Amino acid sequence: MEKNNNDLRVVIYGIGGIGATLGGWLTQKNNNVYLLARGENAKALKSNGSILKNIVSDSSETIVVKVIEDLNEIANIDVVVITVKNYDVEKVAKDISEKLGDNPIVVGLQNGFENQRILPKYFTKIVYAVVVQSGWVDKPGIFGTRGKGHLTLGTPENKNPEIAEKVAKILTPGIPTITTQEFQDAAHSKLIINLSNATFTLISSELKDDDSIFKLWNIFMNVYLEGVKVVKAAGYKEYKLKGLPSWDVMEMGKNLEKATAINNFKRNLKYSWFNSMAQDMIHRKKNQSELESLTGYLIQLADSFNIEIPYNRVIYELSEQQFKKKPYQPLPVETIWEEINKNLNNG
Repeated sequence: MEKNNNDLRVVIYGIGGIGATLGGWLTQKNNNVYLLARGENAKALKSNGSILKNIVSDSSETIVVKVIEDLNEIANIDVVVITVKNYDVEKVAKDISEKLGDNPIVVGLQNGFENQRILPKYFTKIVYAVVVQSGWVDKPGIFGTRGKGHLTLGTPENKNPEIAEKVAKILTPGIPTITTQEFQDAAHSKLIINLSNATFTLISSELKDDDSIFKLWNIFMNVYLEGVKVVKAAGYKEYKLKGLPSWDVMEMGKNLEKATAINNFKRNLKYSWFNSMAQDMIHRKKNQSELESLTGYLIQLADSFNIEIPYNRVIYELSEQQFKKKPYQPLPVETIWEEINKNLNNG
């Protein structure tokens, strides 16, 4: 007899910002959710619950969660939602495969496409997600968010549609979740906005005046529009993701007058340094990032179509150099602006 969705045992593997928000909210609606965490994070979650702080509403909630530190601690796991970053996916996939075989449904919640290369080596019942959801770690057991976003599930070749629908029903009580048959369009549309992760990690948040903000706005816009150009050339179509700007809006935005551009950009600018790459490099000082799987992926795609993307290339090359430095320090926007213009003039 097939289990009801709420009877399925779900493990959220990796309790950073996304794992904590999804796992916490899902726990409030489902008694069969387990958060797999380790070290100080696991200790804090067990002792104090998961504390989610919403910086938009200036509120916090404490959620009592079930915590495990190893997959062997519980039996009959039906679904594993992997919420670690790309650079940890292989290690996690091996761990799941060694302990659970190919039995569970495996859901990959990563930016980019690295999980599409790794997970099929180990599993057959796979679903991927495009994640539009904010979350970060303030300290062990305490997480920040801007509130509930949404997930879009699917697979590259529309395999396992019934599994995708099943997973959507399981996850929706935690974060609104839909399925799509245009998953690669959705994933490439999300990639374009994720290109700014490197921009806001490489460039310091200390902007001395409106001229600095305008330079950053120009860099952000060109990084985005180069992404659109490459993704279109590769044959992917725009997939409208709620809460994210459309390609047309961004295209029109490049012609804004300076004062209007600065005022519009300022509205949400403070949130830009909460992105996952900045969290790794600046706040957690990990010296690990998803640079290669995001901007690096776009550069490979651009090269395959002989498309020049000078803004993304400068951001990528400088990030590659800077991210190796310990301690890592972001650069002033003026430094990046100068390098980009040098590159454009030499081109």
